[in-house]
Amino acid sequence: MSQPLPVISLDQLRTVPLLPLTPPSFAPFGTCITPPVDRSLNQVPSSSPPARYPTHQPSPSLANKNTALKSAPISPLINGYPSSHGPSVPLMSMFSCFPRPASHTQSGKLAIAVLERHPYTTQTFCPLALSSTDTSTCFLVIVAPSLATTTNGVTNPPDLANLKAFVARGDQAVTYGAGTWHAPMIVLGKARLDFVVTQFVNGVANDDCQEVSVEGVDVSLHALPIRSLL
Repeated sequence: MSQPLPVISLDQLRTVPLLPLTPPSFAPFGTCITPPVDRSLNQVPSSSPPARYPTHQPSPSLANKNTALKSAPISPLINGYPSSHGPSVPLMSMFSCFPRPASHTQSGKLAIAVLERHPYTTQTFCPLALSSTDTSTCFLVIVAPSLATTTNGVTNPPDLANLKAFVARGDQAVTYGAGTWHAPMIVLGKARLDFVVTQFVNGVANDDCQEVSVEGVDVSLHALPIRSLL
């Protein structure tokens, strides 16, 4: 039988507003991967254009005999597993995430019940088959910094007072920084979303993923672009 998760809570209920996911807004928690040029650009430019977020993105360069723009590197791949814990390997997996039931969202708020972290590895989620202009489905990225304390047996637990909630578009992927607390992927709207996920693992449960139960935090959905469809 699995042990109950340690509980991290706030004394007073906190409702977190939704923010647009952008490279600058997400930088404290990891990397927002987004195209470096405007989505309206559909012909190869005559010269390499500047990145939309030059502080957070590499400048694209012409590639493939001037038929493409290449941007690299777009996100770190960090393997921080101690060698004393055994060998670690890269892993690509797929998460098929289903829309949350209407009963979870009809109040206009979504309770956050669980946060997790991967202490030694980055973790990148790349959505498949969701248009950047889709207004029927979206996904939320929920993250929190760590506190320099120990609570209920959890070292460096999530700082719920500074938890952030972001709404992502279909042309965006996200990399959680190593050790960044985050919610399991949340999909809202009409359709299932499939994500290709890239990380490192060593097969030791507490090295690969640590979880806590959360009480006292919910996310306001009133700014959601698909609010009328929930």
